[in-house]
Amino acid sequence: MKRALPPILVLIIIWFSSCYKETISTDPSIKLSFSADTVLFDTVFTTIGSATRHLKVYNPSKSDIEIASIRLAGGQASPYRMNVDGEATPHAQNIFVKGNDSLFIFVDVNVNPTNQNAPLLIPDSIIFETNGNIQDVKLVAWGQDVHLLSKEVISENTRFSADKPYLIYNYLYVEPNVELTIEAGARLHFHNQSQLVVSGTLHVNGTLENPVVFEGDRLEPFYRDKAGQWGGIWLAAGSHSSTINWAEIKNAIHGIIVDTVGLANTTTLTLHNSRIENMSATALWARGATVEAGNCLFANTADYTVALTWGGSYKFYHCTIANYWGQYISRKNPALYLWNYYIDENGNVQPRDIDMAHFANCIVYGSRSNELYVNSSYQGQVVNAEMNFLFENSILRVDNDFDISNPNRFRNIITENPKFTDPFALNYELDTLSPAKDIGKTDIATLFPKDLKGISRLTDKGPDLGAFERVEDSDIK
Repeated sequence: MKRALPPILVLIIIWFSSCYKETISTDPSIKLSFSADTVLFDTVFTTIGSATRHLKVYNPSKSDIEIASIRLAGGQASPYRMNVDGEATPHAQNIFVKGNDSLFIFVDVNVNPTNQNAPLLIPDSIIFETNGNIQDVKLVAWGQDVHLLSKEVISENTRFSADKPYLIYNYLYVEPNVELTIEAGARLHFHNQSQLVVSGTLHVNGTLENPVVFEGDRLEPFYRDKAGQWGGIWLAAGSHSSTINWAEIKNAIHGIIVDTVGLANTTTLTLHNSRIENMSATALWARGATVEAGNCLFANTADYTVALTWGGSYKFYHCTIANYWGQYISRKNPALYLWNYYIDENGNVQPRDIDMAHFANCIVYGSRSNELYVNSSYQGQVVNAEMNFLFENSILRVDNDFDISNPNRFRNIITENPKFTDPFALNYELDTLSPAKDIGKTDIATLFPKDLKGISRLTDKGPDLGAFERVEDSDIK
């Protein structure tokens, strides 16, 4: 049987309760303060929700207060969504905040299609009413309409234009004997782990002024240099005759994987005037392929930057292969790797000839003491496969005991630091004192007369090595 509380205890509880309520101040001089006067969202793709932002609301007084109203100015029609004190609502009321305490509000935004290519400003605000005071915090986002593709299979020749971005979920697959052509200025955004898989042929037709951009779908500043946001581009076995010109491929796991074409005298990939950088694995991984790369930057990867494996045929002219990775994890592998065999599922060595690996007017450099590894033996035994490579008029970072005396393999090689402007800030242009200046072969430079910034290689004393030309006023002919 329950016993009633003594009368004196009941009076004490009532007295404390009344005293507590009296601590809620109604003083109109008390105003809220905020962690920001504007909550900003970067570009938000239509129908795809944004990342969540938070706003901290402070009660700067010693007294407890009650916020009478916290509401979205746009109400139920607002594209923004708000969570106040654990409740998802466009309008919260009577929110208690202790003296010198704070409150978190979480906000995200979802944008309806606009059928407009240009980003659309999406404003709203959160309005606060406390003790008769009206205060507000601005909400600002930019909405972008997109072509939304999920598990899309391209079974006939298709052209992607630059009318509005493409947002890919899961994968975009190009069937055998089918061409996907991507026009200058197009932007392809890939959701987490999504990738472009090509069993047919890919043509990327960017220009200096309007490159084609491949990147993730998180556009907030925090993600601008974060690797591993999407899967990458995979030219699968049997894919052939692909061309990529003036592209920017960034922040993926693998930039491009190129498998064997399986057809004699057929190029798998021609890659010109492109930047492939900031990958959580490799920038370019070729496996028994035929690849020609010219005037390209391959940079900043957690694993090999360029891996040419399982044989194949390769030409690299005026390329910068640079790796100063270390922001996330230490790097164990060199920037450039040549490998003329593979190990099959039974553990057997399968020789694969590297018929050609020609590097001219290139820079291979990075933060490791050795950035070049040539692998033509397995468990101490030389593999019975060709390893035909030649570096000429190039800068290589190799260990002191690395032999570069064979003229059939190394010609006009220097091992000095190329003096990039700021490689840790991802700037691989040349400093004015760079030893890479003016020492390239002119016949190679004529194949790529302009660098990645459109600067002529043929107007000063000589072409510089790598993908960037530095022209001093005193060097003009």
